[in-house]
Amino acid sequence: MPQVWALLSVREGDNAQVLAVAEALGWPYETRRFENRPGAIVANLLAGPGIPGMVRYGADISAAPLPDLVLAAGTQSEPILAQLRLRAQRERRRTHQVFLGRPWVAPQRYDLVVTTPQYWVPPAPNVMELDLPLHRVTRESITREAERWQPRLAHLPRPYIVALLGGSISRYTLDARAAKRIAVEAGALAKREGGSLVVCSSYRTPRHALKMIAGNTSVPSMIFDWHETRGDNPYMALLGLADALVVTGDSMTMLAESCATGRPVYIFDLGEGRFGMRQNTPQHPPIAVEHPWLASAIRARLKDLKVTVINRILPRRLHRDTRNIHRKLIASGRAVWIGDDQPATRTANPPNDAATVAARIRALVEGAAQPDRRNDGRPALVADRA
Repeated sequence: MPQVWALLSVREGDNAQVLAVAEALGWPYETRRFENRPGAIVANLLAGPGIPGMVRYGADISAAPLPDLVLAAGTQSEPILAQLRLRAQRERRRTHQVFLGRPWVAPQRYDLVVTTPQYWVPPAPNVMELDLPLHRVTRESITREAERWQPRLAHLPRPYIVALLGGSISRYTLDARAAKRIAVEAGALAKREGGSLVVCSSYRTPRHALKMIAGNTSVPSMIFDWHETRGDNPYMALLGLADALVVTGDSMTMLAESCATGRPVYIFDLGEGRFGMRQNTPQHPPIAVEHPWLASAIRARLKDLKVTVINRILPRRLHRDTRNIHRKLIASGRAVWIGDDQPATRTANPPNDAATVAARIRALVEGAAQPDRRNDGRPALVADRA
């Protein structure tokens, strides 16, 4: 049975993707936590992985025998992956590395890169593109949590319209104006259905946004502040209890998890007018902005300029555009923009991408178990190609 390490960082969204793959593989795995020192990623890119002490990790990583497979996600994992490649080369150990997300180093450094359309990872035999990020949401997991939390929402009328809040990203800001629009638009959906609005924030959600939503909600409602519910987070329960979901368009993970429930999903546009997230076409022109706040308009313009400049400086493979995922969700009917006067619908049998990725990895690792002889007669090592 192959030995597997699941590398976990401080980013829970990335950790969820790593664990989703580890669980779908069906092989025993060990979690290994690490933390970068300040400047580790930049140092790794500029000077290579040879700089000692840039990654904090326990002796269980530095001393334990290398596994057959390492799973990792996000740029923050690249310094430790680079060090593990060097160690594999020194020890002549065949260790496969699977990277989830967008690598800053050349994708060819990894045995498999699993990415999504928001990133510009060039097509290659070792690159696998999914429509949405991986996640751990299953019907069983959300149903179990929903049953536990149902009594706490029993006083609210159904249907439950659940609004999931992310935060500011790239050009888009979850400011007071955006928060007020969430309260008005999601509240209007709940009022039209005769139900209630349940709001759940995340670690990126500013506290002032919740206050603005609370002050502009005119339907029965309940608001969960992530900063106050960390000991008993209702997020998974709300995915199971929701009759429809409104998700801020900044969070690809929350969109993926919401679509996995099969419930109707509405995407909330954090931008406005020509600085909006949605694609403007003759059939869908920019949403008219009534009485824009000067601060919001200036901030949107400055952030748009900043992103434009950064994209001109960085190579294309380091760009990110979440609108690519939005377009796929809209085109496939798995989600609609809230405010477009088009009702969202349920999705039957949402795909399980973790199972598809696991099958690809099993073929990779099990196929490599057979000796691959080179001209000199020695088995080929993954580390030799790094």
